[in-house]
Amino acid sequence: MSTESVSTRVDNRDQVLYAQKGPATLTEMSSHDIAAALQQTNVILLPFGATEAHGAHLPLGTDTMEAREICRRTAIRLAEQNCPVVIGPVIPFGTSNFHLDYPGTVSVKPETLIALIRDICMSLYKSGFRNFVFIHGHDGSLPSMMVGAQNLVEETPEAQAIILNWLTPLSKVYGTIQQSKKSEGHGGEGETARLLVTHPELVHPERSEAFHVEPDEMRKLQGPEHIKTGGAIFYSTRKYPNYYIGTPQLAKVETGEKGYAVIVDWVSMVIQRDFFGHQG
Repeated sequence: MSTESVSTRVDNRDQVLYAQKGPATLTEMSSHDIAAALQQTNVILLPFGATEAHGAHLPLGTDTMEAREICRRTAIRLAEQNCPVVIGPVIPFGTSNFHLDYPGTVSVKPETLIALIRDICMSLYKSGFRNFVFIHGHDGSLPSMMVGAQNLVEETPEAQAIILNWLTPLSKVYGTIQQSKKSEGHGGEGETARLLVTHPELVHPERSEAFHVEPDEMRKLQGPEHIKTGGAIFYSTRKYPNYYIGTPQLAKVETGEKGYAVIVDWVSMVIQRDFFGHQG
């Protein structure tokens, strides 16, 4: 680490890095607050994030911040529809082994994540929650989330769990809300735009340059056989020198807002339908 970077960090040690809007997650609530909330609802949203490289222009916690924001906006939308929910603790680690070549990435094994999901959900079940909504910010964790949800309902017959892969509806409108007409993926225009909405202080598109992969390869990463049908694909980014795909410099706040709108519309609709008996 250079002397300049160390000095910058020291000089900024009292700086407010970013502000976080409410409603609060379980982490920011008291036990008394949770007891009061349980009088109104037994539905809890669990944001599953990750700590992994997204290029020099985005923080390692990008996926975690996105998952929290999706849950935050969804909770607000549901409250407006008289469908109260609690936002659970943000889980900041996922299966990110394909980014381990890049400094700062933290990856947990699938079996570790499955065990963590069990312990978290069983603790919340003991508190009184019965309906669990798993919302990812990192699709690499989806298989473990599925196993964790299945284990939960097998162990606790009163519990229900759904896993919402919002990449499915979002992928259908990429071409209408993004400026780029080339391949956009991990850390690209869309993801950069969504973080510009919530944490602009942490986004530095000027540190990036365009990096795209061939269309055939992009179809393997985000083709209809997996992303658009709710599945997942496993791949290595070691061959990608910038560890992101796309043109982050094209990102705009309005693009991020449009992306969140699509995500929250769909996530809220499913929760209303499946846990509150509303049809939209």
